[in-house]
Amino acid sequence: VPRRRPPRSDMSRGLSLLLLPLVLLVAPAQAEGGAAAAEVQIEVLHLPEACSPKSKKGDLLNAHYDGFLASDGSKFYCSRTQNEGHPKWFVLGVGQVITGLDIAMMNMCPGEKRKVTIPPSLAYGQQGYAQGKIPPNATLIFEIELYAVNKGPRSVEAFNKIDKDGDKKLSELEISQYLKEEFARDGKKRHPSAHDEILADIFKKNDHDGDGFISAKEYNVYQHDEL
Repeated sequence: VPRRRPPRSDMSRGLSLLLLPLVLLVAPAQAEGGAAAAEVQIEVLHLPEACSPKSKKGDLLNAHYDGFLASDGSKFYCSRTQNEGHPKWFVLGVGQVITGLDIAMMNMCPGEKRKVTIPPSLAYGQQGYAQGKIPPNATLIFEIELYAVNKGPRSVEAFNKIDKDGDKKLSELEISQYLKEEFARDGKKRHPSAHDEILADIFKKNDHDGDGFISAKEYNVYQHDEL
């Protein structure tokens, strides 16, 4: 299923996942929980005895899924034929997949398999998606197998790793040191100006009140956990 990818600046490309907490920006999910959740039909095909941790908004998931048109059962998507058959990685609940999948994969555990039915309003709506061979007003069925549930890039743990003094806000000095550590860890060659450019980009995108710090609220856009 085509995903709406979060925009990234050129200078942030190639950064490790640990840099995503500050550089990655994503569009909010169109719907979550409430009345919308009732419109997604979920059938659990397999539930492991050890069902932990359960997925929640902001988690980084690894999964395979096949998509079918409910009208005739034809398959329009198979993740196993994409990217050399590797499972897909995405952050749950932030709009990287269609809204119906964001809803359908909440509270799911590693090893679990689900069959879900998603109405057009939570998929591609009246427009459909011609490139993906999905007609207008199509109800979609997905068979999903979840492999891993990890802490997402906006987790409390990631914030605390950068917040050395524990004051619940990130200073330029703390983020600068974090960038230096990450650059040393991945060992990639970068232009000397890369550090300053990325630091400026981080504050431009995250320091919404312009006070020179990135607060827990500004950082935690996924509202993954309470800080």
